[in-house]
Amino acid sequence: MKRHILVAAALLALVPTGSPAQDDAGLETFVTEGSVGPYRAGLNLTIKDRTRVVAAHYYYASSGKDIPLKVAQVGDKVLLDEPGGARLALVLTNADPKEPRPLNFGTSTGLAGDWTSVAKVLPTKFGFGMVLQGPSPDRWYGDVTTESDAAFEARVRRFLAAVGRGDCKGVASAASYPLTLNGSKHVTVRSAAAFAPYCKQVLAPRYVALLRDAIPHEMFVRNGQAMVANGAAWFDARGAVALNLP
Repeated sequence: MKRHILVAAALLALVPTGSPAQDDAGLETFVTEGSVGPYRAGLNLTIKDRTRVVAAHYYYASSGKDIPLKVAQVGDKVLLDEPGGARLALVLTNADPKEPRPLNFGTSTGLAGDWTSVAKVLPTKFGFGMVLQGPSPDRWYGDVTTESDAAFEARVRRFLAAVGRGDCKGVASAASYPLTLNGSKHVTVRSAAAFAPYCKQVLAPRYVALLRDAIPHEMFVRNGQAMVANGAAWFDARGAVALNLP
């Protein structure tokens, strides 16, 4: 099974201020999506030469707050410890038996294992999605907005929350116009006042379910827009600008 990777071209040349370029040689940032027990989560890994994890943090979709992780690694097993004592114990995965073992970050499709604390154990899995050249950037949405990353993600969250609660007015107010709807027909909605006839289509159960799994943090960026849920919704500096409906 070959892994499909989104490469954020706009971020390829980013190097943190004061970090010599040679220090970044062989570094890549893997941004993954998955779950910790019933909770949607993302995991950010800085990888050296596709084999060694040199930095990591993870976050839950519900908050988007980065949780730093201390890294230990033995072969294809990665141990990631939280400041509070919980641990992610993960192994590289690939369902294709033809891929040679042991796996590395160039031949695997994700990570799976357990999250453990004193009180509980939760099954955990992450799938690889976006790969950036170099270390994890300090600024994610500079090509989208002059707002802070936190402010932009809050804007995305307002749209997702409105969809989740079935709030037509909230969805309309959290969109950017002209808004493109790509479904059985291609529609351009020119203003919030003109959105009402299309609300039922946007709030259809299948689309709501797609966006329920969205992780509005460390989003993929292309052509001045950020996406969630594998492109189900795209956002510019003012809000949701293109919706790809089932």
